[in-house]
Amino acid sequence: MLHVSRFVPDPDRFAEFIAGLWQGPLPDDLVLHRWIYIDGEPRQMLLIWEGGDAADEYVRHRFGSFGSLVTEGATDSTPGLAACFDRDLATFGTWLSAHRGASEETVAAELDLRARGLRAPTFDDAKRAGRSWQVSRLP
Repeated sequence: MLHVSRFVPDPDRFAEFIAGLWQGPLPDDLVLHRWIYIDGEPRQMLLIWEGGDAADEYVRHRFGSFGSLVTEGATDSTPGLAACFDRDLATFGTWLSAHRGASEETVAAELDLRARGLRAPTFDDAKRAGRSWQVSRLP
């Protein structure tokens, strides 16, 4: 399972935190995707990771012992947004079907919404097209 953790370290214990990260073996199921420092004060980091119970326990212990840690489950939908940025409806439809398990009917409806935005001449027209699509789907 993918997780996003926000960590706010205790500045008085930061050296302990860093040294503790380097000690001992890691759980076999812990996969690191990103370690991102957030600009500003207080110092904060985002840890994007995958893993099961052993990884969860490791993160809670090795991070949570040295500051505030909030972890949430997440879903990586980067390919869907990448298809949007590429203005590639076909790739989006394939991704929606293959990775989200969407039915043909759902894929067609979702592609219709995106095509309305893609064809719109202005941002305001795209917003109106989106509202129209939403109203057309109401029971």
